[in-house]
Amino acid sequence: MGFLDYFFWFVAIFAAVYGIFLLVAPKKTLIAAVKKQLAKKGNNDPTDEEVAKKLKMFRICGVVCIVASGILFALLLTGGIFAF
Repeated sequence: MGFLDYFFWFVAIFAAVYGIFLLVAPKKTLIAAVKKQLAKKGNNDPTDEEVAKKLKMFRICGVVCIVASGILFALLLTGGIFAF
């Protein structure tokens, strides 16, 4: 079970870093990524409302990643996932 604990540590650290990045990344960087995503889906000329909606979703995903990593850290620090 040691391998899974290391794997979960990696997932928790990655989720925390990714969540923090989504929250502190400059708006300009995220807007470029949003426009690329929408272009891949066939929307080459997105409106400002669509971009703002998708940007808000990115920020929400950042918060969710940080909360999930916090829960996983708490589980890991109290003995691991498989501790009884």
